[in-house]
This record gives sequence, C-alpha cells and structure tokens, in this order.
Amino acid sequence: MAVHHLLRRGISGGSPLHPLRGLFLVSQELGRRPASSAAAGGATAELKSAREDVKQLLKDKSCHPILVRLGWHDSGTYDKNISEWPKCGGANGSLRFEIELKHAANAGLVNALKLIQTIKDKYAGVTYADLFQLASATAIEEAGGPKIPMIYGRVDVSAPEQCPPEGRLPAAGPPSPAEHLREVFYRMGLNDKEIVALSGAHTLGRSRPERSGWGKPETKYTKNGPGAPGGQSWTSQWLKFDNSYFKDVKERRDEDLLVLPTDAVLFEDPAFKIYAEKYAEDQDTFFEDYAEAHAKLSNLGSKFDPPKGVSLD
Repeated sequence: MAVHHLLRRGISGGSPLHPLRGLFLVSQELGRRPASSAAAGGATAELKSAREDVKQLLKDKSCHPILVRLGWHDSGTYDKNISEWPKCGGANGSLRFEIELKHAANAGLVNALKLIQTIKDKYAGVTYADLFQLASATAIEEAGGPKIPMIYGRVDVSAPEQCPPEGRLPAAGPPSPAEHLREVFYRMGLNDKEIVALSGAHTLGRSRPERSGWGKPETKYTKNGPGAPGGQSWTSQWLKFDNSYFKDVKERRDEDLLVLPTDAVLFEDPAFKIYAEKYAEDQDTFFEDYAEAHAKLSNLGSKFDPPKGVSLD
C-alpha cells in the first residue's frame, strides 16, 4: 500500500478488469511449477536485468503509479496474527491469479499484470512475488523518490487456492478513517509513522471514479495524460515523487486536487498529525521514513530463499 488508496483503489490508467484468459493461463501455469528463488541459477543477474526492463517500461508507459499499487496490493493482504505461510497473505505473488485480481480493491490491476508479464516471461528465474516488489520500488525511485533498501528471493504461491480472502485492503471512505487505517495497518504490523509515511506515495497517481467511486472524471492536471487521460490526482505533478502530497492535503487550496477522508485525517488525528506536519516541512525526513516503511511493507508475509534474501546493490 497508499496506503489507504494507493493500496485500495483505482490509481493510474487502463481499461476495466476483463478476463484476459490467455494471460491468466500463462501466469497460473508458471505458478504451478516449483518456485524458483532469486538465489538459484543466476537469478540475481536476471533480477538486475529485469530492473532495467522495468525502467524502460516506465519511460515508455509512464506507469509508475499502477506498478507501485501492484506491489502494495500483493503485500498488503498480510495478517501478522496468522503464522502459517501462505495463509498469512503478503508478498507472495498471489495477485497474479484471476480470483484475487477480481477483488474490488484490485480494480484495474490486471493492466499492471499485462505490462510486466512480458518481463516475467523473459526471466524464468524471477518469481512474480519478486517482480511485483521490484517494479514497485523501481517506480518510486525512477519518479524521483528515495532508494528503497530492497531484498529479493521471495517464493511464489503455486495455486489460486492459496490467494487470501477478499477484504484485507483499506477502504477509501470508511466512517472512522483513523480507526480504519489503524485496524488495517496494525494488522500488518505497521505503526502510525509508517501509515503516514506510506500515505505520502499518493504524491503519485490518480483516483478514477469509475473504479473507486472517488474523484473527478478529469481535471486540468489529468485531462491530457500522460497515459490514459482522466481521473483526479492528489498532486499537480502526479508522476513526481516528493512531499507535495502533504503540503497539498494540509493547504487544501486547489479544488482540482483530491483529498479523501483517509488523507484529511492525517492532519486531524493528533498522532498522525505529528508525522504529517513533519513531512510537509521536511522532504528529507519523509524520504528516509518512506524508504524504510516501503521496504518493510514489501517483505510482509514473504518466504525467502535463501532465508535472508539477496540484495541487488
């Protein structure tokens, strides 16, 4: 996960969810093979090459927001109260299966899978779980954000029966936004600082009312794209990662910028406000805390082979 909605609802371009039967057959067949790890068969080199391909994809398609969302929604199903893998959910590649892509919170993410499937096909030693998180972290970095201290070697689940139940991701407009955010993210093992820091990823992307029921059909910032035009962004430069989200939510001076209930509460809840105010004033602190929180989120529920994972840098 933003958390809340980057994690939750329709950010970025693309068409509505549809079967893409051939794509799902490919991903399910690959998923049923013995899971390959980032430590096996030169997969570390493959991961580095895959990262370069993701960078080129970002340049070609301006798809940073939806790739961030893809990684967050795979990991954001984690439940710290369940010890058994993969029942605990988390970053295990389950989001490639049609049953999970059809969860309401994942509307539009089939388009992200389409975008990276060619990269997955090219690198057999890279798991879906790793590729989802690699794409998410790389999108943040390529948008001008901080370097994320990532590790790889995640093992994929092997069948759609291992997908988590629907309902573990945050909602956009719950009756009690602060309580809802804490309920969802505390379940993942995250704290107030991490909730606020991760919310700052809403500096990227747009909300589309046809998917989430939130936001305008288009604004002066989104009517011409890049990518599929339309939607409402949280910031004016919605492909640039910086701390403008916090400034814009605090000031609320531009009616063309989106402020959801779970955005506004960051400056209303006393504990959240401490961090939101700090991040609005100090981008370096935001970047430092965001990088740490993103890395933590990317590891939730992951089973690594080797057990401590591997670094690409």
